[in-house]
Amino acid sequence: MNQATVLITEGEDETRDFLHNAVLKPIGCRVLMATDGREVLQRVLDDRPDLILLDLVLPGLSGLAVLNQLQQQNCRIPAIVLTARGYEQAALQAFRLGARDFLQKPFQASEVRSVVENALTEKRLRQEKENLTQALAETNQRLQQQVHNWTALNDIAQAITSTLDEREVFQHVMENVNRILRVELGSLLLLDQEMGELEFQVTLNGEAARFSTLRRKPGHEIASWVVQHGEPLLISDVCHDPRFHAQLGEITGFPHLSVLCVPLKTQWQVIGAIEVINKRAETAGSPFNQEDLELLTTLASWVAVAVENARLNRVTRKTAAVNAFKQTTATVAHHINNQLMAFSLKLESLEDSIETGCPMDEREKAVGTLIVSAHRCIQDISAIVKAMGQLAEIHTRPYVGAEKMIDIEGALDERLRHITAPGSPA
Repeated sequence: MNQATVLITEGEDETRDFLHNAVLKPIGCRVLMATDGREVLQRVLDDRPDLILLDLVLPGLSGLAVLNQLQQQNCRIPAIVLTARGYEQAALQAFRLGARDFLQKPFQASEVRSVVENALTEKRLRQEKENLTQALAETNQRLQQQVHNWTALNDIAQAITSTLDEREVFQHVMENVNRILRVELGSLLLLDQEMGELEFQVTLNGEAARFSTLRRKPGHEIASWVVQHGEPLLISDVCHDPRFHAQLGEITGFPHLSVLCVPLKTQWQVIGAIEVINKRAETAGSPFNQEDLELLTTLASWVAVAVENARLNRVTRKTAAVNAFKQTTATVAHHINNQLMAFSLKLESLEDSIETGCPMDEREKAVGTLIVSAHRCIQDISAIVKAMGQLAEIHTRPYVGAEKMIDIEGALDERLRHITAPGSPA
């Protein structure tokens, strides 16, 4: 068995030496000695032996008084009482005070050894059971926390992937990051590619405006270092880290003890970082750990994808809007150009008739036709201009995704049919 510590409390030197040399030493026990009741009590409280061999008759404080004191202090170290004949009633009282067994003097070495080994085995098994129960409780607590964390991460993932609006993504993230890590301050920063600086987008308390002037150059501060190197940082005490931004401490108004910062990485580049500072009061004294780092890293990977999707959607919408405008412009130009080309062809026909010397009545007839065509051309162009002025009444049709294109061509055709209808005003 593993070396156990046994405290011998025996007033007789001969009995004490017998227990030490003939019983405990052969089975590999570490032995402590005490002869006075008060000394016994003090050694038990200081050294916490695995077993006490307790003589009931001790100077200063009796063995029963020692057991009573230990019981009051909830000390659960097993004791085997040593009694002489005639002390059976005292032995029974010792059992009521928590003694595990008793030995009646004089005793044989084999008898004592058997009782001691049984008591130590019982204590060892009880301790193993308590350790196992504690380990199971701690494991169950960790599993419950992990389930809570992954449930929260799943909720966050669904929230941030359900929108293509960057501001909504940021808000969802900061509303839920505290649900997982319970921190005093958190922020999400994005890299301004043109300026090459980090810019606060949102904070845990929605106070990004307070930090808007703290634009950070890559590499000169914790979050900037993370973005520059693409690696996370877990710092237990930032006061001893040269990358700590002292101005940030002045703005927040509380000491910075622990910082966790992870990069937002897309397939091609690092676009920003998520930074959290200090666990809340209920977890004070417990800085960020590896599990916190893994949780925030997982969250950051989803956030980066959501931000990139939102940016791509914004670019796509802008491109679609430009293309829709180009299409509308081309449609208008096409209608105006058709009218002008038709009028131009009739004008050329009149010029040809003049050059070929056709009779005057035919030329007058051609001029009249040209005048009618000019009026018609002017009416058509006017109709196009009026249709452009009535865009709010013009229908749209799907273009790209949710984008719509103005159905200008249908509106123009309708307008032109109206002005060419019989009885329509010139």
